[in-house]
Amino acid sequence: MIPFFNNATIKLYSYNECDEDFFGEKHEYQCKGEYPADVQPLSPESSQRVFGKILQDTYNVYLNINVPVKDTDLIRIPDEGTFEIVGSVETWNHGLINHKKLTIKKLRKEEINYEHVD
Repeated sequence: MIPFFNNATIKLYSYNECDEDFFGEKHEYQCKGEYPADVQPLSPESSQRVFGKILQDTYNVYLNINVPVKDTDLIRIPDEGTFEIVGSVETWNHGLINHKKLTIKKLRKEEINYEHVD
């Protein structure tokens, strides 16, 4: 697949550890910025091959190679929800179209306090 049919704008949130409190380690997510992305649903065959079962709400995302994404980041797609990165971020810099590829899975529980970080 050739990437960059940018069909969505994603927001990246980086994981930041904070001080510990009585209940243990605290953390928050801070917005890194918005980036155009090619977001494609993971086919049932790909899902079966990668995860051993067919998952819903799982996507492949193709980004410009300069996007500062890490595997601990969360991704927010407006009107779709919040997603976590499954596995590592793949960097493809061997051909004509350099890009980053990641697989994301929708979170069932919101991890980001949007009022605090936006």
